[in-house]
Amino acid sequence: MRVLKLYYRSINQDCMKNRYSTFCSIVFATLSFIVLLSSPAKAHPWGGLVIDSEGNLYFTFICPFVDDDHYACVWKIDTNQELSEVLKSQRSPSDIILSSSPGRNIYAAERNGYSPNFTNTLWEIQGSEVSILISPNRNQDVFFIQAYAVSDNGTIYFAKENQLFERVSNGKISEVKLGKDLGNIRLLEVGNNGELYIMNSSDLYVKTGDNLRLIAPGLKKEDPENIPFRGANIFFDIAIDKNDNIYLAYYGNRKVIRISLAGEIQTILESQAPWSPHGVDVIDGEVYVLESTLGNGKWWKFWEKEDDEIIPRIRKVDNDGEITELFRYSSD
Repeated sequence: MRVLKLYYRSINQDCMKNRYSTFCSIVFATLSFIVLLSSPAKAHPWGGLVIDSEGNLYFTFICPFVDDDHYACVWKIDTNQELSEVLKSQRSPSDIILSSSPGRNIYAAERNGYSPNFTNTLWEIQGSEVSILISPNRNQDVFFIQAYAVSDNGTIYFAKENQLFERVSNGKISEVKLGKDLGNIRLLEVGNNGELYIMNSSDLYVKTGDNLRLIAPGLKKEDPENIPFRGANIFFDIAIDKNDNIYLAYYGNRKVIRISLAGEIQTILESQAPWSPHGVDVIDGEVYVLESTLGNGKWWKFWEKEDDEIIPRIRKVDNDGEITELFRYSSD
């Protein structure tokens, strides 16, 4: 494999505010995380890592890995550790966010184009096959990928600023009343019993029926010591285990944290610079984490270095807390 080399020409500051602003929102999409502006195309694939019921692992990054013309992409690592490209954005600039239902059906939401005329698409991924669930559409009332989640019965939840919507299998869309203003919704995940986990920029909630309960407030640190770059103080991904523990990839603080339903918080993994986490999933008690480097230079100058590298890796934390590196894109 070859080293991932990205050539940056400029930085869109709006994309570095948070994952769900005008969007370029989060970058991070994966590089979720940094907005990649390369001529003539632009891509800032979101963050995300999911595992299907057969043990295949999917993550978002850019493709091709080495080229001036980058697109958001979904990569797959199968149970034989073979890497393959599963889904490539239809155009650039683009974002892709991965999600999975409690039963481990895999979904990819794609957004491309320019504000305010973003085109949003929802795909289902089965192995290496992809199919469209929601056709490309600029109508944000039909679907929007600020944050989304899908239940096992096919109900799609998606957020638009501080509003939450539910789209059932026949395509009917209705607003989900939250009972209070949470601010911009950043993360969504459907739980094991159909409950909905909701996170704004700093507070984590669970919605069961008509009841909305605050699980953990103030999760975002005021000024993380190890923040990758200015504007990166965001949470990128969420996962739920069988015991209803919540896992968050806190990119801005370079940590993966676990939160119990009682609000107890524990650090599961801490990334050391230059790595930062922006994807997380958990299966059979083992936690899988997608991380990337930001590059070797200062974030406001890294496009000036043609030998700069942004490299993804995936690590696993087993039930005993032992950490194993499963994948790293390298020149070897």
